[in-house]
Amino acid sequence: MNFIRQFGKQLSIIFVVMGALLVTLSFFLFPASVYAQIWLEGAADPFIVKVDSPFVANWLAEAGIRLYPSDSVRMSGVVIPHDFSLPPGENNRQLLYKPAVPINLVVDGETISFSSGADTLAEALWEQGIILKQADQLSLSPNTPLDRTLSVTLQRSQPITVFSNGKAHQVLSAADTVGDALAQAGLALQGLDFSEPAETMPIPDDRSIRVVRVQEEITIEETTIPYDSERVSDPNMAVGEEQVLQIGVNGIQTSLIRVRFEDGVEVDRDVISQEVSLKPVTERIAYGGNIVEQSIGDLNYYFALDVRVTCYGWTGNPTSSGEYPSYGSVAVSPPWYSILKGSQIYVPNYGTGTVMDVCPGCTGQPWIDVYTDECYTNPFSYNTTVYFLSPAPPSFTGELP
Repeated sequence: MNFIRQFGKQLSIIFVVMGALLVTLSFFLFPASVYAQIWLEGAADPFIVKVDSPFVANWLAEAGIRLYPSDSVRMSGVVIPHDFSLPPGENNRQLLYKPAVPINLVVDGETISFSSGADTLAEALWEQGIILKQADQLSLSPNTPLDRTLSVTLQRSQPITVFSNGKAHQVLSAADTVGDALAQAGLALQGLDFSEPAETMPIPDDRSIRVVRVQEEITIEETTIPYDSERVSDPNMAVGEEQVLQIGVNGIQTSLIRVRFEDGVEVDRDVISQEVSLKPVTERIAYGGNIVEQSIGDLNYYFALDVRVTCYGWTGNPTSSGEYPSYGSVAVSPPWYSILKGSQIYVPNYGTGTVMDVCPGCTGQPWIDVYTDECYTNPFSYNTTVYFLSPAPPSFTGELP
C-alpha cells in the first residue's frame, strides 16, 4: 500500500504509455477491414467487397467479375486502365463497371467485329479509330447506347459534283439516290425543279448531277386584232370616187399565258385562256359604181388605173383564151381575168392590147404583163396609167380586186 502511495503516479504514467503502445500495435497486427463499392451499370445497388489490394482488377475479382480487355472501368467518372493501382493515401474505392458488348460493323460491304465498353456507338467507333464524317451514313444513331449487341452499317460518303444555278458545288454524300444526295447537300428539289438524272435514280458513275431550277409565271398579254375592210359599190358615185362609211377600229384579244423558265431562261409559253376584250370594228368604204365614159385622144375609156407594166415572151404555149400570144396580148391576175377577159386596155408606150392570158404573179397588186417578141432580149418594166376601153364588162362594179 505504501508502495502504491510512493510510486502510484509513476505507475499511472507507465500504464497509459503501455496502453497507447498496445493500441498502436493492434493497428499493425490486426488492421481494420477495408471495403470497396463496385457498381454495375444499370444496377440499383453496388457490390460491397472486402479488399486488401490496391489493384482495382483484384477488387472486381473479389466481386466475382472477370475483367475482359474491352470492358470499361471508371473511377470518379473517368475511365481507368485495367492495371490501375490505387495510390497510397487514396481512399476512393468506388468503381463503375461496364461489360463490353459485341458490335458487328459493315463498312462499305466489309464486316468488322469488335467489342466495346463505351457508353455510345460513336465512342466505340472512335476507340477503333473509325472517325465519322458529317456526310457518312450510319444505320443507327451515333448516340445509340451500348446496352446490347449491335449490328450496324456504315456507308462512307463520296464526293459528288452538283451543277446548280450556274455553279459547280463539290459535296460529300453517302446517299444511294440523286434526290437523297441533293437533300444532304442542302440543294433539294423544290416545286417544279428537276434533276438530271431524275431524283429517283441512283448516283451516276461520273458522280455528277445537274439541277434545273424551274419557275412559272402567269402573265396577261394583249394582242391586236386587225379590223376587216369591206368595200361596197355605190351606183350613185362615179367610178374612181370613194367615201368612208365607217372607220375601222382594231380589236384587242386578252390572253392568260403560263410562262416557264428553266434556270432563268424562258423555255415555253402555254396559253391558258383567251378572250376578245374589245371587238374590232369593220371598215366600210363605198366606191363609185356609176360608170362615166371618158376619152383620151380618140379612145373612149370607162376606168383608168396606175399599174406596173412588164413584158413576157414566147413560151410555146397558148394563152388562157386558147390562142397563141402575139403583140397586143395582155396578161392580168386571175381575179382580173375573170372580169376583163376579152376586153381592151390602152397601155402608153405599148399601144392597145386585149386581155387574153393570166399572170399568177400579178395577183394582189395593180400589175399587167404585155407580150413582145423581144422581151427576152429587151425586157422592160415601168409604172404608168392605163386605160380600160369602153364598153365596160358586165361584171365590172367600179373597181378591180
